[in-house]
This record gives sequence, structure tokens and C-alpha cells, in this order.
Amino acid sequence: MPEIGQLSGSLEEKEQGFKPRSRVYAGPDWGWQTEESYQKIVQERNQGFGSEAVDFIEEKAGQAFGLISQIPGVKQGLDFAGGVVRFVDKTAIQPAIQAAEDPSQAGTPQALAGTVFKAGQMAEQGGAQIARNLGVDPRIGSAVAGAAYETVTGAAVGKIGKIADTLTPPGGGGLTPAMAGAGPQITIRGGSVNLQPTVMKAVTATDAPTLAGVRGGIQTGADLVSGAQGKRLIKRDLDIEGYRNTIETKINEMKALRELRGDPKRLKQFVDNASPELQAYWKSDKGNVDKIISRLDGNKKNAQEGLSRAQSNVLPFDTTKRAAEIGSSENVNYFRSKVGLTAKKAEESARAVQGYLEQHHLFPKGMSAAFFGKMDELISKNKATKDDLILMAEFTANQGRRTGDVKANLINMAKDPHNELHTILRAQGAELKKSDYVRMLENVDNVDDLLVKWRELLSGDAAYNIETAKIWEPLDDLLKEIQK
Repeated sequence: MPEIGQLSGSLEEKEQGFKPRSRVYAGPDWGWQTEESYQKIVQERNQGFGSEAVDFIEEKAGQAFGLISQIPGVKQGLDFAGGVVRFVDKTAIQPAIQAAEDPSQAGTPQALAGTVFKAGQMAEQGGAQIARNLGVDPRIGSAVAGAAYETVTGAAVGKIGKIADTLTPPGGGGLTPAMAGAGPQITIRGGSVNLQPTVMKAVTATDAPTLAGVRGGIQTGADLVSGAQGKRLIKRDLDIEGYRNTIETKINEMKALRELRGDPKRLKQFVDNASPELQAYWKSDKGNVDKIISRLDGNKKNAQEGLSRAQSNVLPFDTTKRAAEIGSSENVNYFRSKVGLTAKKAEESARAVQGYLEQHHLFPKGMSAAFFGKMDELISKNKATKDDLILMAEFTANQGRRTGDVKANLINMAKDPHNELHTILRAQGAELKKSDYVRMLENVDNVDDLLVKWRELLSGDAAYNIETAKIWEPLDDLLKEIQK
């Protein structure tokens, strides 16, 4: 990799087409620039914190993204971290510095803090777009951007790395993390800004029964994010975003196919620029629009199921090695996994099942996904934290009703009894559609109200679903014996 400030040479001319020595390398986030644009970048980097401070923060931000680097396919997000740090510096910190230096524009310290916090809302969207421009998966861009913003400002709401207290550049000045509950403050020190935003407590919930039902009882402000839990949440966020993108893509593709089916020329142009999946269907189905739409609709439904599963899997799974060590595989991922399918096949043989068994979630995934999704929404609005989400999931697990794809939440059922079970539960109103639960929670706007409804669900419809599923197939077998 060339050094920053290095002039271009014959290799760059060959690869990128510009004249030798006509460009200057501005770093991995900016690439080769003209002399004029390079000088602007240097000026921007040196303004405010100065290049040394930005580099220092970038290094610390990289530490915070250590969890992300352990997820397959996401390592390229680390290379994106530096760009995000500069993005936050330029869109949030620089305006705050400029306003502070001009008393006529400064307003109150709270107003300056508001400038910075407002940029936090832009970070994920801007990060995703910058990621696209750099050829990075926008899901990664969004996740890293959010983490970078929280890390650089010292808010550390996402708990991605525990390094907020190290974000003070050499020589003092710059960023200082706030204590929980501190009011927004901005002071000028050494030509830069000391940001002290309000940091939300770890667990913000105050609902006493829920707090008492986790880890032998905890208090508001407890920190529930472990290393393994942090990895799970990052993976969960990426999965959720991926499934949502797929759903949106399939909906848009089906809409376009319906609208363009009477215009062959524009239809072909659309297909040529569509997803590889749609292009493959176009080829295999020989341009049969109805067939292709049917396939895309199936993809959308699969993605919707995947979204619900991703939302339901809040707590970390046990590895098979860990399960062997503790003598329990109850918290191993068994849904369509190698270990789960192997166990299902063994059960099919032992029961001499005609055909195959289907994996059934005892705690319906659409039900738990709607509630966890609501907590995600509150988190996105800064009305909750990731710790509140973990609190919600741990409370459920402590009630013996863990959600998601773990072995403890799955039973294998023959196809007909499985279909009959869902039909009966839906007819009774004990298992609604996910969209019904989403509507029921539409007006919930705080953590404690959501937790109260969650506890009511656990002791009501969720418990009924779980216990009914456990006895359903044995009861079905008994009835068949009696009929004989």
C-alpha cells in the first residue's frame, strides 16, 4: 500500500488510467486525489482535533471493532472504521468546534451537544452510503458507523468494546466520556471540544418483577453485555438488516416485473440490472414472469421467516464443545443445523416415522420476534439500550421458556400433527400472526410498559403454546389408538 502523500506512478496509470504523478495518495479512505483535493483533505484532517488526535481515536475505534472482526465476512468493516471516524469528525465534531469558536452562533452548550447528537442519527445512514461507495457491504457500514459514532463520542451505548474511558488523545483535550446521568456539556480545551453527552444507564428498565427475575435479581443500571453476548448482538443486527434488505428487494422486484411485463424492452433492461437471483430465474424460467414472481414471493417469505428467527435469537448459543463440557446441549443451535438435523434423523429412525419430522418452535418465533423487534425499535429511538433487550431475553430463559433456535425451544413433530397444532392454536387466538402482535405493540413507547406486556404474554399465550405443543403429538397418537 502506498504511503500517504505519495505521488502516483506508472502502476496507478496502468490500473486507473490517470497520468503518472498527477495524483497524491490520501490514505485508504480517500484513495488517489488531485493535489488540490488532497490539500483540502489534509486541511480537514488537521482542523479540530488535528491529525494525531484523529489517528489516535481511529486506533481506539479499531479496538472497539474487535468483536466485529471475529464474524466471517465482516473483517472488511475494520478497514472502513477510519473513514467513519473522519465522517463523524467532519459532520459532528467540526461543526461543534466552529460554533464554539463563534459565540454568535454558539447558542447554549445544550445546543452544541444537540448538534453532535443529531449527527449520530446520520451516522448509520451515512455509514451505509459510504460503505457502498467503497465497495463495502452497507450492513457492515451501518453497524460500524453506529459503533464508531458511539465510541468516538464516548457514549458507548452499544457496549461494543469497553473503551470509552480511553478516548482522550495524547496531551489531553479532546473527548472525555461522560458518567451515567451527567447532563450534556461542551467545553473548549486546547483548541478542541470536550464532549460530555448524557449516557443512558446500562439497564434502563425499572419494572421490579422483571429485574427480580434475572440472575437472582438485578438493579436498574446493571451491565448485562458479556463478550459472547456482544458477538451475538452484532451478528443478530447484521442478520436482521440482511433479511430486511432481501424482503425489500424481492418486493421491489415483484412490483417492477408486474409493471414492466407489457414493455419487453424496459423489462429486459430491468432484469439485466437486477439481483443475480432474479437473473438466474429469468434464465431458467425462460422469461416466464408469473413463474419468476412466484419464486421471488417464496424468497420473500423465506426471508420473513429468517427475520423472525434472527430477531428471536437474542442470547448467545452454546457451542457443541461447551455443551459437552457442561453436559447439556439445551442452548445449542438445533434449528436446521448439522447437529440438530442429525438428532432429528436419529429420532425419525427410532420412531420409524414415515416421511420426515418437522422442527417446531415451542415459543412461536413470530410472537417473540414481534416483542423483541419492538425493543429494537425503542433502542433505535434512544428509549432503551441493548441491555434492556438482554434483560427481556434472560428473564424469559429464567422462566424456562427460552426463545429462538436452541434445542430447548424445539421439538420434532410429524407433518400432519404439526399442521393441525398451528391450525387449532390460530383458531383459538392463542397464536396470532406476527403482524397482529406488531399492531398490538404499536403504541408502546417505553421499556417498562413493554416488559409488563411481555410478562403477561409469557404467562398467557406463550405458556399455552409451549405446553400444548409438548402434549399435542402424544395426544394425537392416543386418539388414533382409541379410534382403532
